[in-house]
Amino acid sequence: MDAKKTPGHGEFQKNFVLTVRAVEYLLGITLPSLKLKANVNVNLSTNITATLGLAGALPPIFPPEVRSVILEAIPILTKLGIKLALKDLFSFNLKTQAEPLVTNFMDINWQYNNPANPADAALGPQIYDNHLYYSFGGVADPNENAYLTHICNLDRIEKDASLGNAPLYFGEWALPTQFQASDAFLRKWADAQKRAYSQGAGWIFWNFKVEQPSTARQWSYLEGVKRGYLTRDPSQYNDPRVCDPYVRTSAAAATS
Repeated sequence: MDAKKTPGHGEFQKNFVLTVRAVEYLLGITLPSLKLKANVNVNLSTNITATLGLAGALPPIFPPEVRSVILEAIPILTKLGIKLALKDLFSFNLKTQAEPLVTNFMDINWQYNNPANPADAALGPQIYDNHLYYSFGGVADPNENAYLTHICNLDRIEKDASLGNAPLYFGEWALPTQFQASDAFLRKWADAQKRAYSQGAGWIFWNFKVEQPSTARQWSYLEGVKRGYLTRDPSQYNDPRVCDPYVRTSAAAATS
């Protein structure tokens, strides 16, 4: 993604996090790094819309834009609560200290052309997402050896960590290739990708189930398990040493 096509993205990230933290503050959820006293008595049941109405009196750390979007959300929440008969939407009861939400952004290397660093927006717990597909080109040459050499030497986790984008998880991946892949290769391909992505904060396969038979073989998690490409226990491998022939012994790392 070209960062020039998303001007102001870094500012949006900061305001998004501040909005999350402002709502938490109003609901009495303490974030130690803010060094602010919780806004409500957590032993009392509280009306959410009334509490959010206090956004105009938020501490100076929360800019006017953050305050305004919270106030603008009140009528939306009210309409949703009435339309969907969600009585719990209008009240909450914090008898114990709740944990702050973990904010999530695509990692900095998701974009090019001097992108904003999402780590600059962090205020409290935050995690980063990376999507890696080899089938769209630009990652490795379209052959078995190039794919396995690249994935077995993947350094995205280390590169992101050096820029503050940690922990990192791989929120999308699958088994498609730019060439006709054999069953034997897809078993290796599944193992090698799981091995690489498990070195971070984990992974999410895309997609759990695909109805189209023509694409299910390489895009469906259930079909991959059925065919033996993916192990029934996702923490296990068909071949734990799948990368041994491909791991580089030099300091050279895979470009990613």
